[in-house]
Amino acid sequence: MAAASAHPPGIAVSKKQLVFLRNAPRLFDLEDLLRSSAEVLGKGTYGIAYKAALEESLVVAVKRLKNVKMPEKEFAEKIKAISAMEHPNLVPLRAYYYSREEKFLVYDYMPLGSLSSLLHGNRGSPSPLKWETRIKIALEAARGIECIHSTSPSASHGNIKSSNVLITSSYRARVSEHGLSHLAPSSQNLTPEADVYSFGVLLLELVTGKAPAHGGRFVNLPRWVEETLIRGEGTRELFDEELTRFRSPEEEMLMLLQVGLDCTSLNPDHRPEMSSVVAKIEEIRHWAARKKDKLKEKEAPLF
Repeated sequence: MAAASAHPPGIAVSKKQLVFLRNAPRLFDLEDLLRSSAEVLGKGTYGIAYKAALEESLVVAVKRLKNVKMPEKEFAEKIKAISAMEHPNLVPLRAYYYSREEKFLVYDYMPLGSLSSLLHGNRGSPSPLKWETRIKIALEAARGIECIHSTSPSASHGNIKSSNVLITSSYRARVSEHGLSHLAPSSQNLTPEADVYSFGVLLLELVTGKAPAHGGRFVNLPRWVEETLIRGEGTRELFDEELTRFRSPEEEMLMLLQVGLDCTSLNPDHRPEMSSVVAKIEEIRHWAARKKDKLKEKEAPLF
């Protein structure tokens, strides 16, 4: 599998084989993977991700890990723990390969790419992400993170950002890279509260359309939102132009903005738990649905 048509440059594999996890169907083997045509999807914190096109129109995503140094038994235990987290809003891990030189993971491929690319990669498109899709993605991503946090009091993802929220062909959100932070050498400082903060930034990104980092420049979204509100320059300045040109519901957008600000409190003890965040987003959607129903009742003919 290499970045254009063969396997990734410099990859070294031993005689070991792919290890398939749980009930993942064995539709291919290591040789098929190495023969596949592939393209680079992105370079992240834990390695390079590739799209691998196999025979029979089968496509998978492969994450080639970097800086992971641990015995095979420990690696296998951690990977099996990751694969045990099954949830509709987590990207399924199907198989892994381990050798001293190379370690990579095989996931389901998400055809629409990341939330980040959908938000920022096609600005000015005639069909941007609508508000209803954005708040649905927010809720589904929150549920995925809530699932991770539910496994133990200290469980965390460690790298929540819009590029790690992947989107299926039916616009379902799935959180990726869960568990990978615990393969890295410096994973001891990861906390659920840090995940909540990062998710809050993601919510602000969904509403404002601003990327937290752009062209190597960091934007402190929580502080920018707070300062804009304090200046009293009007809430419309806060909203993504892609939303305002489609008459999106500003009340709902402000409600989600407030959830994002709650999550990004500078005091970790003041941040809500992910279960509470899920409940708040569900509440916003239910409120919006009730409001639409009332409008329909008013507009309905008497006879």
